[in-house]
Formats: sequence, C-alpha cells, structure tokens
Amino acid sequence: MSVSRKAVLAILIDGARADVVDRLARAGELPILNRHFIDRGGMASATSVFPSVSGPAHLPLLAGVHPGAANLPGIRWAERPTQKGRFFGRTRSYMAPFRTWKLDRDITTSVSTLFSHIPDMADINSWFVRGCPAGARRTRWSKAAAFARALVTHDWQASQDQAERALTRALEQGFTSAHAVFPAIDELGHRFGPLAEPTCETYRRFDRALGRIQDTLARLRRADDTLIVISSDHGQTPTHTHVSIDALVAKTYPRTFCYPEIWRFSLSAQAAVMVSGNSMANVYLQGAQGWRERPDFEAPGSRAAELKARLLAHEAVEHVIYRDAQGGYALASRDGTLRIKVEASSDGHPLLHMSCEGKHPLGYQGSPNIADKNEIADLTLGSDYPDAPWQVVEFFRSPRAGDLVVCARHGFDLRARFEYQPHHGSHGGLHRDHILVPALTNGRWARDRLRSVDLFPSILAELGKPLPAGLDGEAVAIT
Repeated sequence: MSVSRKAVLAILIDGARADVVDRLARAGELPILNRHFIDRGGMASATSVFPSVSGPAHLPLLAGVHPGAANLPGIRWAERPTQKGRFFGRTRSYMAPFRTWKLDRDITTSVSTLFSHIPDMADINSWFVRGCPAGARRTRWSKAAAFARALVTHDWQASQDQAERALTRALEQGFTSAHAVFPAIDELGHRFGPLAEPTCETYRRFDRALGRIQDTLARLRRADDTLIVISSDHGQTPTHTHVSIDALVAKTYPRTFCYPEIWRFSLSAQAAVMVSGNSMANVYLQGAQGWRERPDFEAPGSRAAELKARLLAHEAVEHVIYRDAQGGYALASRDGTLRIKVEASSDGHPLLHMSCEGKHPLGYQGSPNIADKNEIADLTLGSDYPDAPWQVVEFFRSPRAGDLVVCARHGFDLRARFEYQPHHGSHGGLHRDHILVPALTNGRWARDRLRSVDLFPSILAELGKPLPAGLDGEAVAIT
C-alpha cells in the first residue's frame, strides 16, 4: 500500500553514474543511501535522455518530458537560417549569463514544472524555474557566487556545501518541498575524471549531507510526510583526447560557425557546430541548394556525404545520426547503419521499425525488427546503448535538432579549446555510462526499470496531484 505523502524533496545529483552509486553502496561507503533507500527497495536503474547533458537532461525530473518535446536539443544549439548563412540571433548557449531567462523563453510553452504543481516548493540551483515564485528561488544569487568562488579556488566541493545549506535553510524557513541540484559530482568528474578519487569522495560527501538533511526533516517532524526522490541527469566517461569537431567540419565546409567565436561567419556560414557535454554535437549544414533545403547525407558525391564519411573515419567519432530520405532516422558507425522509422499501431501507440545494414552500430544481438517503446527499454537495458532507438526518435522531435548529430568515442571529446577548467570527463552521448542514472526513493519502486521521465509523474501521483497532459513518462507506484 502506498504511503500518503504531503511534500517532496526532488534532488538531482548532477553527473552521478548509476554503476558508481551501486559500487560505493555495496562497499558500505554510502551508509545513508543504503539504510534509508537501497535496503528498502528504493533504488532502480533509469535511462536518462538524449542528449545526456545538464539542462536538457534536467527536464525529466523537473518536468517529465524529453528534450526533444521541449525543443531543447543541447546545452548549445542553433536554428537553421532562413536565408544565406545568417546565424546571428539564431543560436543559444546556456553556458553563459541569463541561463534561467533563456530557458524559460526557449522551452516549449506547454511544458510545466514541479513548481507549477506543488505549493511551497523551493528552488535550489535549478536551471529551469518556470512556475516558481520569485520568493521561492532560494539560490537566485548564491548559485552564481558559489560557481565564481569555485572557479577561482578550484574547490568544487564548496558548491555541494552551498546546495546543502540552501536546502536546509529553505526547510527551516517553512518550505515543505524543494527541487535541488547538487553540482559537485559533475564538476569534479570533468576536472579529474568520473572514476577518480576526488569525484568518488563527492558521492560520499553527498551521502553525509543527505543524512543531515534527513535529520532536519526529523527535527521539523516532517520525515514521515516527505517523499524523497534522488536521481541524476547523466553520467560521464574518462577523457584523454580532445578534438575540435568544428575544425573537422571546416575541412568540408570552410565557413563553419561555432561557439564561442560567434563573430566568425555568423552572417555567411556554410555550417554551424554546437557541442554539448563535449561528447555530443549538433551540426547544421547547407543543402545542395543552400540553406533552403536540408543536406542529403546519402547522395553520392555530395558534400554532406563527404562530411559523414570524414567524420566516421576519425578515431574520435563513434556514431553519426541524421534524418534519412525515407522519413526515418539513420544511426551510423564506420561499420554499419541502423535505420529507424516510426509508425502508429492499431492502438495509437508508436512502433519502431528497425533494420540494419552491415554490422549493428549499437551491438544489439537478435533484436526484433518491430518494437514499442517499452519493449525497446526492456530488451536493451543490459546493452551498451540502453533505450537508444527510442532516444533518437524523441530527440528529433525538436525542430532545432541538428542535421547531423555526432557522438564521440570513449576517451575522446569534441571540444579542444575554451573550457574553464581542465577536462578529464565528458558526456552527452547514448552510451550507458552517459545515460544510465540512479533513481532512488525513500519508499520502494514497484518495478526496477525506469526512464527518468517517469520520475515527474510518479512524484505527482504519490502526492495525489493530477497529471498534466503531454508528459513523456508514466507514473510508477512507490510503496
């Protein structure tokens, strides 16, 4: 029987890998998570979303939608020019000031957040705050100050301490619910690598912070009434080699536009490259007749086909993904191509028709040619690319999605310059180390396989709230 809850703490530990949580918990290094979550059946594996990057991948927990549905195809993106190559005013980077304002402006207006549905909910370090009253934004100023301080001192653990203090203070000041982002695991993963000791210590420090947060709830006599849901937006993989994907594209399209050099070719570009998480890039290209049409990556002798071949031959590139001429999508490696087409079934639910040319680029063995989204999730959960075909379909719902999407091979990333700290960890792709995240609750999940988009409706259902229309996830019972 489900426990009736009146409030929720929805906590996103940015950059946390499901397998690292599991390994540290089994070693007894996360005693709070073990005692109050895992031992009670409150941990499941969840597939996050593509692109697996901060910002877009915050939306499942906060709003219950895929980035494609929200028209948010990356932490950087562009819109195809309507004439010539004029990208001026048609690009976005959320690694810049006014992030929350930009996100509220850019994300599809039908998308609502937990703030819109749960009263007395505080914002702690949230990127997207639609529906949150100004008085509930508890880190509106301290978030930027904490980032600047960490940038100067290289003490990224302090950002986790800042999140804990802000959350505790909000609870003590009368907020009954909160959405909180703890950023340190992601930042330490980028700086030292996702499996390095300083990064693993951040998981342990979060566990200790969670114990203190629970003590605060107990002192306020709210522990029994508060649902706690903890998840992540993405994982990371270690990075040893940085490659400038824009320089590779420029060998075929010399006038290539990219961040942060947005003044170059912004009015006459032949191509635009927008990197996210450093392992994924949206690439926008002229067609044969200029920007009035999309490129054909399978037309013999075309520049688009030349670029596709050049990228797949490069050691840094694992996959390229694009819309094909048959109205579906192609996911290609250097050895084979998976074709995906969406068709409606008799009951109205989408079916994916899949066919493979050459070696399967995702390594699936014996997979069916036709499957619905739940069958895909079940069949691929143990693979290196869980849920990938469905993630591709969801991603291309965004009109802003690139003409070509590039995913980096393990050990490589796609951005060699302009980082604010040394980069030894990357994410953004479809691999399980990027997209498989923990889903933890202080109850018991009714099933052990989730998508992260299921968390939002599960929270609302547990609190007795009606579910808004247009969600990509489904409510999973918490007992």
